[in-house]
Amino acid sequence: MGSAMERPGWIRAAVAAALTVAIASCGGNSKPPPSTSDPPATGERISGNERLGWNQAAADATELATFRYAAYVDGNRVELADVSCGGSGGSAFPCSSRMPAMAPGGHSIELASFVVDSNGVVIESGRSAALRVTVTGATAGGASPALPVTTLLTTTDGAELRLDILSDHLIAPTAVASAPDGRVFIAERQGRIRILRNGALDPDPAVIIDGALMTGVSEGGLLALALDAQFDRTRFLYAVYSVSAPEGTGRFRLVRYREVDGRLGERAVLLDGIPAATRPSASLGVGPDGRLYVAFDSAAGSGRAPAQASYSGKILRLNTDGTTPRDQPAGIPVFATDFQSPRGLDWHPLTGVLWAADVKRRDVEELRIVVPGTASTSTRARIPLPAGTGAAALAFYRGTLLPAFAGDLFVAAEEGRHLLRLRFDRGDPTRFVSAERLLQDVDSPIRAVSVSADGVVYVATDRAVLRLGPR
Repeated sequence: MGSAMERPGWIRAAVAAALTVAIASCGGNSKPPPSTSDPPATGERISGNERLGWNQAAADATELATFRYAAYVDGNRVELADVSCGGSGGSAFPCSSRMPAMAPGGHSIELASFVVDSNGVVIESGRSAALRVTVTGATAGGASPALPVTTLLTTTDGAELRLDILSDHLIAPTAVASAPDGRVFIAERQGRIRILRNGALDPDPAVIIDGALMTGVSEGGLLALALDAQFDRTRFLYAVYSVSAPEGTGRFRLVRYREVDGRLGERAVLLDGIPAATRPSASLGVGPDGRLYVAFDSAAGSGRAPAQASYSGKILRLNTDGTTPRDQPAGIPVFATDFQSPRGLDWHPLTGVLWAADVKRRDVEELRIVVPGTASTSTRARIPLPAGTGAAALAFYRGTLLPAFAGDLFVAAEEGRHLLRLRFDRGDPTRFVSAERLLQDVDSPIRAVSVSADGVVYVATDRAVLRLGPR
């Protein structure tokens, strides 16, 4: 099957076999035989809004339903989203999905089918022949901001705001951090760290992290970054990402870089080999004490329960070189425990107490006010999040630029596709008063939120970074 534009909005890949070699069983432990492939395609010019199509062999619809699909974009693996397969079976079922995220320019796409067995081990077919495309517009799984470059907003309490799109040429941002010199550092899930300066995106990444493992369009990969409390002096940037492991399950790695002239180098691995869940989640932050705080998921679904001595499901407090601070009880870095899927850390600007978002299940999300301690004592209070939030990050408002937001908490609502503003009693910062949904006109999940020292709010969607400030 050749690569051709069959009808508007579609591009069908040369994958008559990548996905003609079916995976025979979900319970097997050996990799399926490599697939055969058609000759590589000669190339197509696409906008990035097309759908990718292929034929998938399966014994029947029941077996077909067990399959998942991965795209290798220039060799980088990402699980495909919005996959739809139809037909009545026979030799192959026609399938399609949204395009994987790609920046403008030339790319090579290969496809593979896979299953995850009962032990959480990924069993994957061989890759298809490469489909070569030239993208004329950045893609991010088909999502994009439905906003003009500048939008004027008014909150329920009358605050007048201006929302600007700083850049919409990013691919799946996961974290945003602003430096004292005004630059903004942005993590992309595929492993790139980009820099915005003076409102423009640097053409080249500050670093490309090799080995960042994405287990889905919105899962795994480069998950979080943070700048050192004394960044002006140390130039340190910290990042946490998921990597593959020999046994097939993911692992977390915490690293430190030094920034020089817009480039990140001198990598130091601070922690490695922390078990990750099938859908990894981790959070990172630098506290008011200048220490590094990192939260890891509980490794649920990885085929093993976290041991008491492991760092899974815990928040760690570390020195900036990865060692344990001398004032940590029992000489271990564990600061708080009993986390399932941490989705953000920040410190209340008045009390200095750590708050964290945790997703227990899809329908159970909460904010936790965290104090050091064991599973039974490390939470001072729990505040349920509204149903359907899908918390991805959180940030307290600090600074004087937007006085109406003083003490408010912003939550990036990935599933709800909005920025959730939570207001608290000024006399009792643990007592919730009201909630407001901002940026609901952005037709894309909100992936990250950050507040600069001077009070600018930065928000990341699937492909853009936005700036929220006074009108």
